[in-house]
Amino acid sequence: MGIWIIIAPVALALIAFFFIAARDTMKSKRSIQQLLADKGASVMVTLPHTAGLPLPEKTPCELFYCTENIEINGNGIQFTLDFSKIHDICIKTSTEIHKQLVSSAGGAIGGARLFGTLGALIFGRVQERQITNTRYYLIFTYSKDSGDIETIGFEAAHQNRYVNYFVEEFSKRPQNTRSVIL
Repeated sequence: MGIWIIIAPVALALIAFFFIAARDTMKSKRSIQQLLADKGASVMVTLPHTAGLPLPEKTPCELFYCTENIEINGNGIQFTLDFSKIHDICIKTSTEIHKQLVSSAGGAIGGARLFGTLGALIFGRVQERQITNTRYYLIFTYSKDSGDIETIGFEAAHQNRYVNYFVEEFSKRPQNTRSVIL
């Protein structure tokens, strides 16, 4: 009977925690759906800004895909890109290759046991290993009122369906609603 005195309150606390967490998640989903409906947007994604806006790098920005434009909110500032001025929305990658020098401690110990100091030097030599790090960027190419072509970039930690949605839906738009770069 003594163990149930401990287990019962813990179990009730866990059930209450999961109930509250589920309720908060549902409220959050409803508030996002309401926000999308208010803006006339079909999808929203939050990405860190990398370039193109007067915002610090890595500022979290909410991007909304609306019927007539892309709305970007970051640091309390709202930016709007009309589809008539957008030339392209694409995802680009930046693959960085880092070379890492590693030494084989296990090889040095085994080499020392078998062949002495010379074995430790040979089997414990520094080896080069390449590490590839790929980053994804969501890029908007658009025309300013002056006619200059500009870009806005956001880092997408990985390609996900919300980031891909921006590209796919823009590519489905009729050509006459998009401008063309000559």
